[in-house]
Amino acid sequence: MQAFMSCNSGPQPIKLGSDACDFCKMSIADQHFGAEIITKKGKVYKFDDMHCILAFMKSNTISRNDIKETWFVNFNEPHNFIPAQKAFLLRSDELHSPMGGNVACFDDEKKMKETMNNIKGEVVTWNQLVNGK
Repeated sequence: MQAFMSCNSGPQPIKLGSDACDFCKMSIADQHFGAEIITKKGKVYKFDDMHCILAFMKSNTISRNDIKETWFVNFNEPHNFIPAQKAFLLRSDELHSPMGGNVACFDDEKKMKETMNNIKGEVVTWNQLVNGK
C-alpha cells in the first residue's frame, strides 16, 4: 500500500548532484537553473532547465489540468523558488543553461535588468514559452 503524505504544499529543495531531472533524467547540477511542477495530488516533478520543463509539458505525461503549481529556481538566489506567474524571465544564449533552454528566472524586474547589463537577451513570459514563442 502506498500512501501520499504532503505537508509542504510548495516546492521541494533541489538536491544538486542527487536529484534527477524528470524529463532528461540527468542529474541536476547547476544551482542557477531549475524548475518544479507540483500536481494537484501533491506529486513533485523536478527539472534542470527550462527546456526540460517545457518538453515535459508538451509530452503530456501529465495533463495541464492536473498541474497545481509551477515554480522556477531564482537565478540570483538559487535556494529560493519563484511562482511561474510572478517570475521575470530572461532568455539569452549567453546563459549556457544545462540543456540549452537558456532562460534565467528572477523575482523582480530590477534584478533582471541589472543582469541584462552584463548579459544580452530578451525578456519573455512563461505564457510565451508554454505557447512556443
